[in-house]
Amino acid sequence: ISPCLFRFRQRMRAVCSHRAFDYVILVFIIFSCAVLAIEAPDIAEQGLKRQIIDISMLVFTIIFTIEMLIKLVAMGLVLGPGTYLRDGWDVLDGFLVMVSWIDIIVTYTSHVSPEVLGTLRVFRALRTLRPLRVIRRAPGLKLVVQTLLYSLKPIGNTVLIAAIFFVMFGILGVQLFKGKFYYCEGDSHVISKQECANSTRGQWVNRRYNFDDLLQALISLFVVSTKDGWVEIMHHGIDAVDVDVQPIVNYAEWRLVYFIPFLLLGGFLVLNMIVGVVVENFQRCRERMDEEEQARPHRKGKKARNQMQDSLYYESYGPLRLKIHFICTHRNWDITIAAIICINVICMSLEHYKMPQVFVETTNYFFTSVFVIEVVVKVIALGFVRYPKDRWNLIDLAIVLLSVTGIVLELLVKVDHLFNPTVIRTLRVLRITRVLKLVKLAKGVRSLLDTLFEALPQVPNLGLLFFLLFFIYSCLGIQLFGSLECSHDYPCQGFNRHAHFRDFGTAMLTLFRIATGDNWNGILKVGPTNTVTL
Repeated sequence: ISPCLFRFRQRMRAVCSHRAFDYVILVFIIFSCAVLAIEAPDIAEQGLKRQIIDISMLVFTIIFTIEMLIKLVAMGLVLGPGTYLRDGWDVLDGFLVMVSWIDIIVTYTSHVSPEVLGTLRVFRALRTLRPLRVIRRAPGLKLVVQTLLYSLKPIGNTVLIAAIFFVMFGILGVQLFKGKFYYCEGDSHVISKQECANSTRGQWVNRRYNFDDLLQALISLFVVSTKDGWVEIMHHGIDAVDVDVQPIVNYAEWRLVYFIPFLLLGGFLVLNMIVGVVVENFQRCRERMDEEEQARPHRKGKKARNQMQDSLYYESYGPLRLKIHFICTHRNWDITIAAIICINVICMSLEHYKMPQVFVETTNYFFTSVFVIEVVVKVIALGFVRYPKDRWNLIDLAIVLLSVTGIVLELLVKVDHLFNPTVIRTLRVLRITRVLKLVKLAKGVRSLLDTLFEALPQVPNLGLLFFLLFFIYSCLGIQLFGSLECSHDYPCQGFNRHAHFRDFGTAMLTLFRIATGDNWNGILKVGPTNTVTL
């Protein structure tokens, strides 16, 4: 390599390794995702909004191409370790850049050759993967995704078991129900396909979920396993009589032995096994990270120093403070506080309409005073530095501050109406948080909540991952289902003004509804039969 080229390459390495470089690219990724979100099927191809979107996509593609070229110069293409194509995240970035350029070329040539419109839809659908570029630039999110990828191997074994289980029941379902889910729509009095064909009102149609072949059987069984709409499919199987024969209600009730065992095994066991494997793998990764962290020498020394300080911190106390420390760390102290909290909860549960305010105020003042004394005693016993190190002490302090603030505001309202009464009522409602003080006294519940608190730092990363998935599928749903044309022949029963893919906001809400399992099979009935041709 010539000296000039070497120096240029070193400069490119300095640029792409600088922290600001990733931040700038991340900002452009966010803006490009915002442009994806405003995409809608009703935008005119020659309109101003479409032109703005296309120009924005061109600008972002040029920026991401420059980023890719800088990395290619700095890292090399494929030869040697650490090169561009040896990093999976860089491969993903390069693939998305190539997809964007193909999409742009197809977009600007579609008016010349209308035959490429189908190809245009394909690349516009692939364009929705662009938010995945955020993952590598968010370290916590990247760690979560890598953990999920590490889970693929154990999940694969579980999925294989589930697949075998589904295929077995699918083949059995085909043998039992193939061709038997047809019925006469519009005329329920006929008894055969021939009579339905001769009827002026009837039409011989098939159920959306049927067992005519293995693929249809697997789809139907998956719907059953999700426990949404499984009763309807089961009754269709029970009512089925024979091929080209109208169903009869409860014709073969013995077929329950096919659906119920599958639901118990497939819906409650096999699918939960997959979830269990993911959770177990997360736990193992967490334990491995904790072991690596604890193995570091500076962590060991810090832990030893903390243990030494914990065992010696109260030895310098005077007699009175030592006595206070002994009282508030004794088990009887916790039992007494727990009894007072229980009495407080009972008093709050006795409140009712037109209850004398004297009783409410007196009990509130008394219990608040007790909890204030508890905090003061603990601060004296543990000290201002040690007291906030325990998160449960901070919860106690927050509860006391809320109670005192509520009392002060109530007194100010009595003197002069300076505050909105709604604020006072809200603070009164927050008094129920005193129940949390009981939780810290129950060691089993406290250990569970401690585990929850330790997992909280990963919640934002998981939330961001779910948001990215919802974002990608919302944009993809708009591309695939935003132009559905519902008619009498295709009524789109699963879609309504609350569930559709014509705009980004409603698409996100629709996906959230699907994720909760609420009538998702009704939406599935609409999609595959009406999907636009790619």
